[in-house]
Amino acid sequence: MLKLLDVLKIPESELKNYKVHFAIGAKDKSKPYKKFLIGEFKEWQEQQTNKNFPRPYVLSLIYYNKDMWIFGGIYKVTGKPVPIEKPDENWKGWKYNSELMDCQTDLIGRIVVSYKKEYRQSYPNLEMIPENGIRPQDMVISSILDKRVSISDFGGFDEVNIDYEILEVIVRDNIYSWRSALSNVKGIYLIADKLTGKQYVGSAYGDECIWQRWSAYAKDGHGGNQELKALLSEQGANYKYNFKYSILEVCNMNLGNEYIIGRENYWKEVLQTRKFGLNKN
Repeated sequence: MLKLLDVLKIPESELKNYKVHFAIGAKDKSKPYKKFLIGEFKEWQEQQTNKNFPRPYVLSLIYYNKDMWIFGGIYKVTGKPVPIEKPDENWKGWKYNSELMDCQTDLIGRIVVSYKKEYRQSYPNLEMIPENGIRPQDMVISSILDKRVSISDFGGFDEVNIDYEILEVIVRDNIYSWRSALSNVKGIYLIADKLTGKQYVGSAYGDECIWQRWSAYAKDGHGGNQELKALLSEQGANYKYNFKYSILEVCNMNLGNEYIIGRENYWKEVLQTRKFGLNKN
């Protein structure tokens, strides 16, 4: 089986210069992967709760699925970390500076590593010999994708389930498959708060299609909706990153407003979003 280090051409004599970063979110395991998809992984990695990168180089592996990791690149740590804090998030930590090394950059986002990490440490030394399981230096490549992982093309209305930060990029980059699909339907959609589980049922009707409505949400998180606007005013603008979007029902463009509003009320009743969620009427 092909080992990752053989492809990266890291000799055994250099292992002592590397930390491995198994990038996985504390609350949302896929958070670093989402950051990678939207081009913000480097910045995300550079902010650490502790001084986790005391060595010159970081080999980044991003959680992809159970025991599967995407190669995120090799980074050189430049300078010493400086303390930072984010009062609005009640977070303190360290800010690193790093630069992406020119090492198999064409394989970033394409190499899938199979590695069952049987220890808790997320920042092991590359030469580490764990009590259980395989050494990091012996990680093997499961597959090499034909192209770099990216925000996928629109896969169908019944498969839409995206976070705010993904919606923001879809609208910002005007991704054709999404714009084309959502610009041609009206319908009923759901916004879920991932922290509380509360839900908001909304609809696109009249002169608006779902693309237009969601484009408004992508700008500020509330899209002018009073209930969501009040929530963001109370919790702070960054709270929008806790929202997740899906589609409950699509409607023909020729259907009248009364029909669509009726279907919206139906879903509010089914999901009890007036009583337990974020709908007020």
